[in-house]
Amino acid sequence: MTANIILVIERKFDNPRPVLFRAWTAPEEMASWRGSPGWHVERETVSSDLRLGGRHHHVKVRDDDPAVRVTTDAVFTEFFDPDVFVARQRITGDDGIDPDLPLELRVEFLETGRDGTLVRIIQGPYDETVAYEHSQGWERELTRLQDYLAEGGRA
Repeated sequence: MTANIILVIERKFDNPRPVLFRAWTAPEEMASWRGSPGWHVERETVSSDLRLGGRHHHVKVRDDDPAVRVTTDAVFTEFFDPDVFVARQRITGDDGIDPDLPLELRVEFLETGRDGTLVRIIQGPYDETVAYEHSQGWERELTRLQDYLAEGGRA
């Protein structure tokens, strides 16, 4: 199989861009909402050097089987607070992702109206056999982000 599918997922939030950007990038906030239902991010594994060329690391753990762990290591190749960040990622522990094939994650924060933000996630390349599953995972994570912000955000 050839990894050649790029995912594009968008969701509109009723929060200003700086709030969304911080929720995505500040380690203490990111650890509070990242992960699909049934997964969580180990707070102590999250580190981020928030600048161009800075490194990011986190580990997602399956709630019902802590031996299942997915590790993300990344380098920011673009970083413009609060507009966009791009990270070149190496993900290990996910059966659907070849750890030797880097992924690119681009997250855009587009202002809509007075205080709204459209978050656009662009990530890939994915193999077609796992692209839909990962797209659904992003949708579930964005719902968690929405819930986190509705509860007041900030860890």
